[in-house]
Amino acid sequence: MNYLRVIRNNWKKCTFGACVSVYALQSLKTHIEIEQYMREFSAKAQSKAAVTSERPKKVLVVMNPVANKKRSEKFVSSCKIFHHDYLIESQYFQFKNYCEPVLHLAGYSVEILRTNHIGHAKTYIQEMASLPDAIVVAGGDGTSSEVVTGLMRRRGKLCPITVLPLGRSVQDASKKFHIFGVKDVEYVKSLCSSLEPMLKDESKYQSVLRFDVINEAEEGEQHLKPIYGLSGLSWGLLKDIDLAKDKYWYFGPLRHYASAAFRSFADNWSLKTDYVYTPPCPGCIDCAAALQRQEEVTLPAGRFTNILFKYKKNRTSEEPARTLVKNDKCGNKFEGSIEANQINIKCTQNKDNFAELESQFISSLEPGWDYIMQIPQVVTSSSILPTLVVNSRTIQLHPTGEMADKFYSIDGEEYDARPIKVSVVPNAIKVFG
Repeated sequence: MNYLRVIRNNWKKCTFGACVSVYALQSLKTHIEIEQYMREFSAKAQSKAAVTSERPKKVLVVMNPVANKKRSEKFVSSCKIFHHDYLIESQYFQFKNYCEPVLHLAGYSVEILRTNHIGHAKTYIQEMASLPDAIVVAGGDGTSSEVVTGLMRRRGKLCPITVLPLGRSVQDASKKFHIFGVKDVEYVKSLCSSLEPMLKDESKYQSVLRFDVINEAEEGEQHLKPIYGLSGLSWGLLKDIDLAKDKYWYFGPLRHYASAAFRSFADNWSLKTDYVYTPPCPGCIDCAAALQRQEEVTLPAGRFTNILFKYKKNRTSEEPARTLVKNDKCGNKFEGSIEANQINIKCTQNKDNFAELESQFISSLEPGWDYIMQIPQVVTSSSILPTLVVNSRTIQLHPTGEMADKFYSIDGEEYDARPIKVSVVPNAIKVFG
């Protein structure tokens, strides 16, 4: 009874002490679980390295310290900037603590590239004298897009890549439902599972998206090099809501909902564009010839090596050869015009087991009470059915109207909304997984 009387007379102190004790026990439990898992995973990596007696493989780790630094962050306060810098260092130390020791135990020689400006990784990989045995992308979708673009602009055999879930969006999702804010065991396991295919040397070919700016200006303008990506293109209302959520950081985990709610009072809900697409094709003579012409155009001019060597497609000799046939429908073009709220383009594998583009046009969102009731679906992008779905091999977008404040989002990076051609490059790179 004396204990109950003490608790009743000092209930505030007891409540505070109980909360601190629960937090400490939860942190200790999480630390023990992570340490036990890392010990087991490191033992497996070390045993694999002991079996193979070949030279240490070189691995380039690309980290993007300024990942996801959107234009909206110009308006945030110094508190938000401090939080963003904390996330940057958190990503770096997570890799140093959980991933780099495993790579060393597996017999890899690790080189870390911390990019300091946009396009740094792309230029660095493109101009490397020789590629490493593998590239580890430790960042978001924008970092992976730069790495893939740098690889695809090279000639010869390309090294495989692996992507670690170290982006801010992944971290925010992993901590969304955590009460105590402690380290997540499942998140550490996801980091190790992303490295496991590379340690086992299990890779597969993956198709990538190619984005070419359509030059409608004068012929004397310099041709822009293509951009490559893995995730796809996003353009419109849902993309703007996602990019603007960092402005409402003071809402915490509800900032995405706040961004969607404040968007109901904004203008420019729709965008207009003309589109031209070609039907899906498993790969024919015309596809190969068109891709060869595109690659010859993007080859840098004025170099002596361009005269001696013919530019070839970025493919390894390990990729199985495929017989090309004639497809009369491959060259057909279909045109249209649409006014939509959101346009999403991604690469999918169809039922015939070849890559194609899937373009979704959403036109069902309108300002008003119905939109406010749809905010949960808008935030998660679920239950919003597209008005039009186009499956194609290539698609061209020709925006119409005022495009001064319109931007494409290609793998999380913003680009001016200009006439663009999106196409599939099948089985372009090797990815561990």
